[in-house]
Amino acid sequence: MKKEEQIRMLLHPEKYTDEQLDQMLDESNIPVPDANDAWEQFQKAHIVAKSTTIWYKIAAMFIGILMLSGIAYAAIIHFIKMEDKPQVTLTERKPDIKKMEKTYGAEMTPTKKAPVVFNNVELQQIMQYVADGYGVKVEFKNKAARTIRFYLQWEADDTLQEIIDKINHFEKVHLTLNEDTITIK
Repeated sequence: MKKEEQIRMLLHPEKYTDEQLDQMLDESNIPVPDANDAWEQFQKAHIVAKSTTIWYKIAAMFIGILMLSGIAYAAIIHFIKMEDKPQVTLTERKPDIKKMEKTYGAEMTPTKKAPVVFNNVELQQIMQYVADGYGVKVEFKNKAARTIRFYLQWEADDTLQEIIDKINHFEKVHLTLNEDTITIK
């Protein structure tokens, strides 16, 4: 059977009988590949020698141990440094130096300037502490911002604007200072 005839039979099998189609299929010679030979050729071309994979595994384990050691070291150092910092409780208040100067008639300076650390404290509580320390008012335009929790370190010699700038680094809130009022948007 000619190739043109076979193509016509494939394109329009409805025009031919089952016997003619069977004859065409019997006459077509399609070589069947040997699976074992094909598999051996694939192995030779794609499978890496086992001795090299052992070195890769050893290198990966070594790198993993180094990474875990570095993470553990960083965590230990972090917790040691955190123990040195005083943690603020919400009942603590910054002393009103000006009021003390008026009462005692002398210029007062704090003896130790330790930072105040707010660890996982709501913004409303932080701002109340700031308002008490600097004698300003706080106005929340964004009611949801009241409950956002922050980690903030407040140095004793920070100005009010520096504290506002530190909090403004967070994307969730924006603070502005107008005279004696801090507005939170």
